[in-house]
Amino acid sequence: MHDFIGTILYFFRNAIPLALIGLAAGAVILVMLNLKCRREGKCFPKGQAVAFLLLLCYLGGLAAITLMNRMDGMRTGVQLLPFLAFWEAWNNFTLQIWLNPLLNIAMFLPLGLLLPLAVKHFRRWFWMLTAGVGTSLVIELLQYVLGRGQADVDDLICNVLGAMLGYCFCMLFVSLVRKQWKTAGVYVIFPVLSIAALAGVFLTYHFRPYGNLADGPIYNAKTKEIEWVQECSLSNEPGPSGVYRTEPFTRKDCDAFASEFVGRQGAEIRFGTPDVDYYDSRAFYSDHRTYALWVYYNDHSYEYTDYRVDSEQRYSEKGGAITEDGLRAALDKLGIEIPAAASFVIADERAGRYAFRAECVVENDVLTNGELVCWVAEGGILYKVDNHLSVSTLHGNAAVISSQEAYERLCAGQFSWRDVPMFNYLSPRQVRVTDCKLEYMTDSKGFHQPVYLFTLSDENDAALRGGTGWTTFVPALAG
Repeated sequence: MHDFIGTILYFFRNAIPLALIGLAAGAVILVMLNLKCRREGKCFPKGQAVAFLLLLCYLGGLAAITLMNRMDGMRTGVQLLPFLAFWEAWNNFTLQIWLNPLLNIAMFLPLGLLLPLAVKHFRRWFWMLTAGVGTSLVIELLQYVLGRGQADVDDLICNVLGAMLGYCFCMLFVSLVRKQWKTAGVYVIFPVLSIAALAGVFLTYHFRPYGNLADGPIYNAKTKEIEWVQECSLSNEPGPSGVYRTEPFTRKDCDAFASEFVGRQGAEIRFGTPDVDYYDSRAFYSDHRTYALWVYYNDHSYEYTDYRVDSEQRYSEKGGAITEDGLRAALDKLGIEIPAAASFVIADERAGRYAFRAECVVENDVLTNGELVCWVAEGGILYKVDNHLSVSTLHGNAAVISSQEAYERLCAGQFSWRDVPMFNYLSPRQVRVTDCKLEYMTDSKGFHQPVYLFTLSDENDAALRGGTGWTTFVPALAG
């Protein structure tokens, strides 16, 4: 829940100054209107006045959130593919990524609630729809022009959805106050359908036997003008394949692992302090003097940095030399056991980077996959370990498509969506498929499921990739 709470608090903190300015401006306007009503002997509409005051407060906060205080890593440019944010959230299925569309919906709920109460003209649905579209469109255009974020069609969709949900709640309240029961029933339909749709998505995911692949296909690449050349053997025979899993860490398991790990280094974890942070998919532990440790729930992978090694050595571009036996001994002191299926690799001797790597090795129903990367400072001092070398056991067999069917999906542009923008931008005339092999990727539920990994080559290799090809994948599970 840390990601969720942290994000909400971030937005609220940054919205307060402009929200207060909006509140102050509204108060001034209402005082002037009240004086005018008194002079003219008219009744001052207190209910509308309160709604108007809250509306200006909200609009000030909305401007702050969307235009003035943007979080690091925010995307810029233009995104015109509808529902991409929802597909990203589905593929990753973490609360943090679901926050993107859900908060964009929630952010416009107050507009739909307050605007009809403040200005009766907007109690007609088409005027409220126009206000929602107009407000969101202005924000998206300003974000693009000012470079304060990405002009995203999904933001527009979510904002309008939020505004209309707020409108339905507002008009439901008005109808109930007026005892217009049939009218109230009409305004219930859209919120109920929206909640049912969201619940359906989460229930569907819950009952799926396996999770989703974060980079799985979302939309197709443009492949109609491409000449595909097959240079590897493929099979028309589909068959079963193993699906592997390591039981994910609970938070309690994660704490126990981290305590034992840093305890071997003579350090301790101070739980209940800022030294420990919990996120959707991982936990962070650090005393900011001795160590920093990230632990990932799904596959037990972790990243460890020893702060006792001088920072000048850690951030130096020149690393230290070490033998395989020396590295194994250093890892043994940390309590890290290297699987027998992993082989030693010198990743970058100049930078002092070494690894133990296994590429989807299956032995006795055990899958070993990934790599453990080590950083070594001068003097052979090990100061950083990124252990993404997973060991998982057979969970069961699942039906997979044939490599030939996977190739046909590749040619149709149904491959990893992360590779689609690059592919469409380069628009290769001919693509050679030089290799195809069945490998495994970790899904959103912690299963290691099969995918077909294709190695491709095109006329851009020499200019952009040093003469080598590139890889992408097609999910292998049938159905």
